[in-house]
Amino acid sequence: MGWEELMLEGPTYLVAEAGSGGTSLALHLARHCLVDGSRVLWAAPEMPDPVRFSQILGGLSLTASSRFHAMNLIGRMDLITKALKDAALDLPGVRLVVLDDWAPSTGRIPAGDIEAISGLLSELNGRVSVLLTAKPGTDMEAEDGLRVRSRTELEEAGCRVWKMTKSLPGRLLLTDGTTEVHLQPDDQGLTTL
Repeated sequence: MGWEELMLEGPTYLVAEAGSGGTSLALHLARHCLVDGSRVLWAAPEMPDPVRFSQILGGLSLTASSRFHAMNLIGRMDLITKALKDAALDLPGVRLVVLDDWAPSTGRIPAGDIEAISGLLSELNGRVSVLLTAKPGTDMEAEDGLRVRSRTELEEAGCRVWKMTKSLPGRLLLTDGTTEVHLQPDDQGLTTL
């Protein structure tokens, strides 16, 4: 099983160091699902960088592209997660729901947002994979200096936590604490090294 399938096994919380390509990884997984004939729901406060978006998804057929549905991730998280849940259960063939940059970039993640995410995961109950991406906090005692914000709450909700950091120039490290995947960004998304 490749790392893509491993990340799509269940709810995933990806904590990505700023500039390490968390959104690119999410787009890469979206492409993986679209190519397989599945539907993807994407929610974010802003659409990804248009150049990177077209690099990763631009080569898809019109049919595959039509299965990518985007919505704005602004407003009350409980209403956003309800809309995503309804779409995920009503549209045929949804395999992945992405909430990109779903949490504030700094500080504590609001309890109400975590509660809404937990509710979404509970209602989807493994029928659809969910990928949450967020920036880390700072932890001077951690080896990499990064802290996974709200880790306990999201693990209790069923999320598997992955961290993505820059390792060498042009190289990324993706790890869940057990599995390590070395990646390199390219025009198709990410290549495993």
